[in-house]
Amino acid sequence: MYNIVRFIKLNQFLLFFIIMESVSVSLLIQNNKYQSNKIIQFTTQYTSKIYEFRSSVFSYLKLKKTNDILAKENARLNTIISQKKSDDIETVNIDKKYNYISAKVINNSTNKRNNFITLNKGKVNGVKKGMGVVSDNGVIGVVHSVSKNYSLVLSILNSKSSTGVLFKKTNHPGILKWDGFDYRIATIQDLPYHVKIKKGDTVMSSNYSTIYPEKIFVGTILNFKKNKETADYNIEIDLFEDFNSLKYVYIVYSKEAKEQITLEKTIENE
Repeated sequence: MYNIVRFIKLNQFLLFFIIMESVSVSLLIQNNKYQSNKIIQFTTQYTSKIYEFRSSVFSYLKLKKTNDILAKENARLNTIISQKKSDDIETVNIDKKYNYISAKVINNSTNKRNNFITLNKGKVNGVKKGMGVVSDNGVIGVVHSVSKNYSLVLSILNSKSSTGVLFKKTNHPGILKWDGFDYRIATIQDLPYHVKIKKGDTVMSSNYSTIYPEKIFVGTILNFKKNKETADYNIEIDLFEDFNSLKYVYIVYSKEAKEQITLEKTIENE
């Protein structure tokens, strides 16, 4: 104990300088979007290798469970192939406008205010910033930044995430957000009173989005109540995907998104 106190006394100015520098860098990153993005891109490139090694170890230890997941996925894909051959495409919700890149989750968080997911696919695999990410169970998030071999995904469990959704029965749109508490529950707060909803109604991805294919499941209505101040509902959504056990996802991108965005911008410029 004496040696620790003595060390602090001898190096107090150096330690004070290091602490102040750390606080300054932290404030710079939190309050400047450009610097924050650069730091995230830099750290993703190196920390992702550690996450991938850790993920490989855990995957080996959970090999039986992984094989079960892959077996179910193979069965699902075989069903899709057989249905495509019979031209019964609508029953499996295949959108020809989108391409899919399979990826493995090598790092994930659900207990923070702003959660991110690291995937083992990057620029060399054709991944770009702004692409959507989905799973077999629903919408996951949007690609935030990309390095050569890895990508960082802004999870829908992030305070900065806003996802356009539709209510399946009424076809009314809404914006899905996360309040930062329960990783199984998201919220919608902009649905007008006059729309008739009930517990258990399904919420899906919106057809207005160029990020996700339409009608990708998101969740079901868990609870709702009227907000007298805004004349809207406050709705809790029980998410289909259990983000705590997320292992494999698909990065999706529209082959026609660029054309649509370019056309829509012509209106803004007039």
